[in-house]
Amino acid sequence: MDNISLADVARALDAMLDDQMTGQARIAAHVVAAAEAAGHDPERVIKTLATVAATTVLDEFWVTDEEGVAYLTNVRDAAGAPMPFRFDPDPAVQPQASAFFPLLSSAPGSDDVVAQGAQVREIDNEVFKYVGVAGVDRRRIVQVGNALAFEEQALQGGVYTSPVMTAVLAAFSEPDLLASARTSEFAEIRSVFEGLLGQQMIVQARLAERLVAGAEEAGWDSGESEARLRSIVASTPIGEIHVAEPAGDVAYSSLAAERPAVVADLTDAGALSPFVAGASGVVQHSTRARAADGSIWKYVSVASGDKPRIVQVGLPIADDSPVSPRFGEARPL
Repeated sequence: MDNISLADVARALDAMLDDQMTGQARIAAHVVAAAEAAGHDPERVIKTLATVAATTVLDEFWVTDEEGVAYLTNVRDAAGAPMPFRFDPDPAVQPQASAFFPLLSSAPGSDDVVAQGAQVREIDNEVFKYVGVAGVDRRRIVQVGNALAFEEQALQGGVYTSPVMTAVLAAFSEPDLLASARTSEFAEIRSVFEGLLGQQMIVQARLAERLVAGAEEAGWDSGESEARLRSIVASTPIGEIHVAEPAGDVAYSSLAAERPAVVADLTDAGALSPFVAGASGVVQHSTRARAADGSIWKYVSVASGDKPRIVQVGLPIADDSPVSPRFGEARPL
């Protein structure tokens, strides 16, 4: 494959964000269910989710009641209070947000999802990308959002710079440009995509931290918590979620068979030694083939100081994904 259309790169980027934000929204739905089961009031639930948003690339969350009123959000109005918002079913009233209203009719725990392309939203005319899922405990909308500027927030906080991706993102609204522009910078594309993917997976890991903490406060046993992890994996592109005690056992895992038993069994366990020693932080493991079956996987691991825990999230990567080391090997995107 000599080169690739920037239109294909742009579509791959949007699809990747759809997948990762679906995982985020699904875990967030369980976080809210666990927190409310534990008796947390809205202010505390907002604080929990806002902490994740403040420490990751997640920009916003909006969680509604059965009537579509968003009572949990980290977005603030001019007075500093949670931004009031109610989802309306009429596209004439809410051209952007109305697309999520049907989720209120979804049965709790359904796999229903609405993934929306980046567009101008109603409240301030900013360009955002949103993904929403159904609630798991009652009928509600659980939505996560990312602000998208032409350079995708300087490619997630200025960490990743790429003329190719800047051109792609700037051309989202110019299909003629996308259709004609091509690139052969496969290594550059892969580097940027892997960096962006890792940042999105960190959001999932941080939310999973909050999920198991809330589940324990709610008094759920390990069987209930693991059933929820399996449900998340079954309804999203996420492949594995593990929660371990540093230098100890894996307390929760989405795997029923061949599950890791101790920290040493986790993928790339040697890179987790700072966490075993009590440090907090993030490890983005390199995307590579697993020795067991040759399939390509991406992992991230996090640990925080709130309660010593290691959370590892794994994602299977298709050979033709821009994240795969095999990307560009004479196969289509």
